[in-house]
Amino acid sequence: MSFVLDIPTVSVVIASASVIGSAVYYLIETRHQRRIRQTESIIRLSPWFSMDAKDIQEAIKNVCSAEYDDYKDYLAKYAGKPEQVSLKLLGNYFEGIGLLVSRNLVEVDLVFDFWGDVAESVWDDNEEIIKGMRQDSGTQYTFAYWEFLVKEFKKRKIALSKNK
Repeated sequence: MSFVLDIPTVSVVIASASVIGSAVYYLIETRHQRRIRQTESIIRLSPWFSMDAKDIQEAIKNVCSAEYDDYKDYLAKYAGKPEQVSLKLLGNYFEGIGLLVSRNLVEVDLVFDFWGDVAESVWDDNEEIIKGMRQDSGTQYTFAYWEFLVKEFKKRKIALSKNK
């Protein structure tokens, strides 16, 4: 038995392939647009993303200048002062970035290359304070996305060291 393709059959096959291709493209584009809308929504909802470089540098300087023995000492010295306010500002800023990374709206490699050492070192230096904040607030979710982000950075560092 021979298989003969005539012009009407070829036309139907090409038209069908075009429809399927268009549907797949539409689905991919719709998914991409949804991700863009989600990213834009998170950025609009987070006022900390509107901080400029000077504000962030000042917050980092304030947080890194804090000297304390434990959480009680930290509160006694810095409650309501620029050091505490700056930690909360940075925390909320990195919380937003962590949220974007956790939802795969921003690639962890990009954020790591830009903020890796800073976000990780500020977290590591203040983890005890953040744990105290969690106890005071009664929630374990305080800066949970920042913590997620730092864990992802540490995984990336391990992966990079294995590749060398």
